[in-house]
Amino acid sequence: MPKKTISVPEDVDLATLQKTLEDLREEKIWVEWEAPERSFKQMNKDFWITSIAILVLVSVILIFVKEFFLIMALASALFLAYVLTTVPPGKVKNKITNRGVYFSDVFYPWTDLARFWFGKSVDNIVVNFETQLRFPREVTLIIDGLDQNKLKEVLLRQLPLVETSPKFVDKATVWLGKKLPLEDRPK
Repeated sequence: MPKKTISVPEDVDLATLQKTLEDLREEKIWVEWEAPERSFKQMNKDFWITSIAILVLVSVILIFVKEFFLIMALASALFLAYVLTTVPPGKVKNKITNRGVYFSDVFYPWTDLARFWFGKSVDNIVVNFETQLRFPREVTLIIDGLDQNKLKEVLLRQLPLVETSPKFVDKATVWLGKKLPLEDRPK
């Protein structure tokens, strides 16, 4: 097979171009760490009593409107929340390379990622990536115990940084959580 030649503009440094092409051929790990799969916080008895009381009150109202499927959906959501707060997550190995981001065995190339931001999920510090895929629209990695400045420096090579989540739902959830806490606030 004959070698292909490409023409390079004169103002491009050939040594830098060659190093960049070598970097693309060989995958290099920039940051690697082990973390839980998802955020986890065990909820106390007061939280569950409040949640069940709210569900019962809303269900009574929905019974009069004959929205039985909505009642079942709300009960299912509460059961899912119960399971997610009682079963601890497993550990996964995450890594960021010159080709993209690995969440356990799932790989997201840089071309599929649009931007990133740091945030807090339950009691964990996380880095969120907005994807250009239909699903998932957002990938969240827990970075507890990792140097956030080093990670930020590495990610800024490839993606733009956004200060907070750009999504309305995230902002509304934070606001609602502050206004209507379901458990005791720390003093």
